[in-house]
Amino acid sequence: MGGIIAFYGANLYVAAIQPCQNASIADISQQKDVVARYDDTADSFDSEVGFSEWLMGINKTRKQLAHMCHGHVLEVSCGTGRNLGYYDYSEGGCVDSLTFVDISPQMIEVCKKKWIALFQRTHASSSRFGGGGVKHGMSIRFLPASALGPMPLAPTEPPRKYDTIIQTMGLCSTTSPVELLENMVKYLDTSNPESKILLLEHGRSYQEWLNRILDNSAEKHAEIHGCWFNRDIGALVADAAAKTGLEVVREKRRHFGTTWLFELRPKPSPIQKTSTLQVQSEQLEEEHQQPAKRWFGFSDRSDKD
Repeated sequence: MGGIIAFYGANLYVAAIQPCQNASIADISQQKDVVARYDDTADSFDSEVGFSEWLMGINKTRKQLAHMCHGHVLEVSCGTGRNLGYYDYSEGGCVDSLTFVDISPQMIEVCKKKWIALFQRTHASSSRFGGGGVKHGMSIRFLPASALGPMPLAPTEPPRKYDTIIQTMGLCSTTSPVELLENMVKYLDTSNPESKILLLEHGRSYQEWLNRILDNSAEKHAEIHGCWFNRDIGALVADAAAKTGLEVVREKRRHFGTTWLFELRPKPSPIQKTSTLQVQSEQLEEEHQQPAKRWFGFSDRSDKD
C-alpha cells in the first residue's frame, strides 16, 4: 500500500511542477467544443461521477443549493437530473414548478426517467404514510434545448419569467459561458428582488501548482468527459454580472478553490439599498459578537482550505 501511495504521490509531484506545453489551453476560444460527448455518456454518467461527488461532498451541496430554490424554477444544463430529488416540491413547499433544460436529448431522457421513478416512490410513500407527495397541480417539464438559445417561460397564465434559475457544473461544457449566463438572465424575473441565479461550478484553483495539473490534463479530460475543468469561473461570472446588471451577492470556494458556488441577484434600487443598509446597521453589532458563519461550509475567497 505504501508503494502505491508513493507511486501516485510521485506522479502528482511531477504533474504539479511540469509546465504546461500548450500556453493557450485555458483560452476558451481555443478549446474544442466537446458538448456532444454527453450524448454518448448519458447512460453511464451517474456511475462515472457518483463516487467522486459523494467523496467531495458535492451531493450535500447540491441538496443545500436546491433547497434555496423557490417559486417557478428553471434548471439549465440539468444533465441526468442529479439535483432532481432535492427540490422542495411537496405540498406547502417553496417550489411551484420545475422546468429542466439540457442540450443533450439523451441526458434529458435519463432525467425524465429518473423523475418518473422518483415520483412513483414519493407517491407510494405519501399514500402509505399520509402527507408528503408532490404538490397538487405542479408542473414538471423536461425539454431538450440549448441554454444559449430560446427557452420556455414559466408555466403560468400568462407565461412569465422565473423566480429561480439554477445551474450545476454547466459552464465547463459550453463554448460560450458568458453568453450562456447572459441568456439565463433574460429568463429571470429581475423585477423581483428575491429572484436569484444559483451556480455550482468547478474550474481553476487559487493554487498555481494545482492549475498546472489541471492545464496539463484538461484536453484529455475534456475529450473523455466533455468538460473543460481549467476555466477561470470567477472571471466568467463577474463578466456576465457586469454585462447584465446582476450582483454577485455570494461567492464561495472549496477544494483548493476548484469548486465554486455563486448566488446572483438583481441589483437593488437606491430606495431598496437605503432600506437594506439601515437593517444591516441595526444587525451589525449583534453579528460581530457571533462566530463567523460559512455558507454551506464553503470558505470565503480570502480563506484557504
